Amino acid sequence: MRNRHKFTFIFCSMFTDFFTIVVSVSVFLHFAQTTDVQWSSSFVNNSHLIATAGWLLTTLYFNLYRLDTVFSLPSFYRNSWRVFLCQFLFWQGFIIFFEGLKSYQLSIGASMLQFTFLLLYLLISRFIFTYVLNNIKRWVDKPFVVAIWGFNATSIQLASKLESNSHFFNFLGIINDVEEDNLKDKSSFNHALINAIHKSSEMGIQELYIVVKTEFIDDLNTYFELADRYCIRLKFVPDLSEISKFSFSSSSYENFHIIRPRHEPLQNAYNRLAKRVFDIVFSLLVIIFVLSWLFPILAFIIKKESKGPVLFKQLRTGKKNQSFYCYKFRSMAVNTDSDSVQAKKGDMRVTSVGKFIRRTSLDELPQFFNVLLGDMSVVGPRPHMLKHTEDYNNQINDFMVRHFVKPGITGLAQISGHRGETKKVSDMKRRVKADIDYLQNWSLIKDLKICLRTVVLTLKGDENAF
Repeated sequence: MRNRHKFTFIFCSMFTDFFTIVVSVSVFLHFAQTTDVQWSSSFVNNSHLIATAGWLLTTLYFNLYRLDTVFSLPSFYRNSWRVFLCQFLFWQGFIIFFEGLKSYQLSIGASMLQFTFLLLYLLISRFIFTYVLNNIKRWVDKPFVVAIWGFNATSIQLASKLESNSHFFNFLGIINDVEEDNLKDKSSFNHALINAIHKSSEMGIQELYIVVKTEFIDDLNTYFELADRYCIRLKFVPDLSEISKFSFSSSSYENFHIIRPRHEPLQNAYNRLAKRVFDIVFSLLVIIFVLSWLFPILAFIIKKESKGPVLFKQLRTGKKNQSFYCYKFRSMAVNTDSDSVQAKKGDMRVTSVGKFIRRTSLDELPQFFNVLLGDMSVVGPRPHMLKHTEDYNNQINDFMVRHFVKPGITGLAQISGHRGETKKVSDMKRRVKADIDYLQNWSLIKDLKICLRTVVLTLKGDENAF
């Protein structure tokens, strides 16, 4: 039941989504005919194909219809919104690129109708899908039955995961309430597990997770052979809760099981490529449309107010603990303490124009050149002076984890109120915690949100910017 109905559900979702994308383009073309736009024949003939290609690319990128993982309804909803929004933006870009901005402006009304149609479909379809998922087990005669044997911290966490994602199978929970402490040796464990497999057969269980400490695991073949006789899939899950209290991230390499201290999306080559493309495009836009005219203006004012270079460069710690020169518009009078002393509120070293460009974050704009050079990213942990990296590394255990990714012009810590001077070690710990959270939960959408919130925070005024 589990795979068959899961495949059916995902296929139906895929088909209805595809059909809706095609219909939405027809809706757009129908209402766009009422305007004065003279659409080219190539645009009309290829519109459905381009829209479908955009939908396909976004579904592949966000893994909306994955069959090889446990189905998660929250993830399905989240990725559905991302796919439809990105596909719509892709379609709007296609209109501008091939038909021009004037034609696009004349067809905005049709675009809004198309967007409304897609939005209504998304709301209604996902409501129907939720209803189906919540009732599908009641409509099936012989549901796929899953259970856990082993009562410990790891099995409780696993049970929570299976329970929240048990749309396509019947999860019975943990079928024993005996803690492993009562199993004195391998012999008692062996006897208890064999009895559990017999009991599972009587209960109609088809897949049984055995969560146990590694010290009890000896010859697994005996248990696998016994479970095979009852047509039960047996899966062993090592209980590592006594080794570490932290959550692990695990993967497989050939026949080897690899345990890592955390999940890092940017370890994936496709994610790194997507982030790099975003960095290059975003940086070029800023350099061409902002720095091209703002740079000479600020350079003139900075040189006029105080002696010294227009740009301030400083060695800072980058990815993999490699140092690089970070560029900024010079906001202070030339001094000998810049490599060791953080800027403070009311710092006498800051010039008049420096106060303005620091408060508005304009001093950070030259770092977009750092992004193009590959030393930085638009979004990431802020780079620190070499001395501060050394000092805090000796005081905060996981401080260097933030250097597993490229430093950024802005970051999650900055928009979360952890920008500016770190007067106490606890201030830096909060910043590091936010940076690690970003590292573990990166997504392109998250980068876009951080950029948007940075702009909003800059316009409103950040009290920590001085």
